[in-house]
Amino acid sequence: MPARRPRQRPDPPPGGLLDWSDSRHWAQQARPCRYCDQPTNLRDSSRKPAHKTCAEDAIRQQIQDAAAAYENERLI
Repeated sequence: MPARRPRQRPDPPPGGLLDWSDSRHWAQQARPCRYCDQPTNLRDSSRKPAHKTCAEDAIRQQIQDAAAAYENERLI
């Protein structure tokens, strides 16, 4: 049986994964990002301070971890 090659994962669309154009993702007061601790006025869907790029990086990491767990036939 031939060895299986891992599938290539597609790159995210231009501009990233998340659409934060809605004004609900903005707050007047800057607070530390939950991922990098740098100040941001942006808020995630839970209203927690987060840079869009930091949130996208966290999502990307979660997807990679889940895919690796699936490929290794183990649960997270």
